[in-house]
Amino acid sequence: MTLLAINALCKNFGGLKALSDVSFAVERGSIHGLMGANGAGKTTLFSIIAGNAKPTSGRVFFDGDPIQGRRPDTICRLGIARTFQIVRPFPGLSVRRNVETAILYGRQEHVGTADAEREADRILAEIGLADAADKPASTLTLSGRKRLEVARALGTGPKLLMLDEVMAGLTPTEVTEMMQTIRRVKEANDLTVLIIEHVVSALSDLSDRITVLHHGVKIAEGTAREIAENKDVQSAYFGEDDDAGLDDDV
Repeated sequence: MTLLAINALCKNFGGLKALSDVSFAVERGSIHGLMGANGAGKTTLFSIIAGNAKPTSGRVFFDGDPIQGRRPDTICRLGIARTFQIVRPFPGLSVRRNVETAILYGRQEHVGTADAEREADRILAEIGLADAADKPASTLTLSGRKRLEVARALGTGPKLLMLDEVMAGLTPTEVTEMMQTIRRVKEANDLTVLIIEHVVSALSDLSDRITVLHHGVKIAEGTAREIAENKDVQSAYFGEDDDAGLDDDV
């Protein structure tokens, strides 16, 4: 069953077409990957879904209802949460308080501070930051800040979790740990995940389906194997004669 449907979405910035007639569907309970080089339109698409930008044309359906053009806080309360490429926690607040803030302003109504603290501790344990709960967010490593970004998104109580390059800049070991974390929180919270990732091996391993964007146009969609064998994808991202597939990081 479809949770998110993108229908003929276009976004222009003056004469630049960031997205052109993009359509695809994300099935409930799946992990759906978005692949593309820098400038392909992936983050613009995230911004439109989350309400941070308005489309030039086209529609976005969530749980069967059109949501394009609605405010970010409204979309958040419907059950969509996103992370950002550049993580900006509240540095002077503790890790726990960062997550509590997301809970208090998320999808659940009339949440008390005691309940928010308990829920924050549950999320931090799930995400692997329980030991850092009382530390200032500014003291976290890059990996810790990435995890906190996911934890804050989880705090809003989403149905759809949109992850924007949460593995960028991490070591191979940290990438493996983050993949395990994504799978764990997805199952524990009954989530659907839409993920942008330049670590293509991780994207391939995680995703049930992958949509590929190139200069704002969808050029392919399918399983990781189908994407690896797609001639348009090979031409756009790996070169005409490159048969290395999707096992390498880019």
